[in-house]
Amino acid sequence: MTGPEAPGPDTQREGGQIPEPERRAERLAGLLILGLAFLNYPLLTIFSGDSFVCGIPVLYFYIFSAWSFIIAVTAFVLRNRPSEPRASSDSQDSADR
Repeated sequence: MTGPEAPGPDTQREGGQIPEPERRAERLAGLLILGLAFLNYPLLTIFSGDSFVCGIPVLYFYIFSAWSFIIAVTAFVLRNRPSEPRASSDSQDSADR
């Protein structure tokens, strides 16, 4: 019998955790699909009636509400961006001196 193999680049991290940049990319891809579904023809026809919400046609209210929701969720997903190494800006600062 052999012992457990050393983790290679193709194996998952300990505990099955997905690295944060990959998780962020998956969330953004899911958000794109959700946004396309929100602004797709079948849903838009549901709200294309002659009724109003606070004096605004329901279709316009729905479009701007869905758009605002997509922007808010995108901001939430991207709010904790990992810090990038600042090597390029450090070299520029030393070159300016």
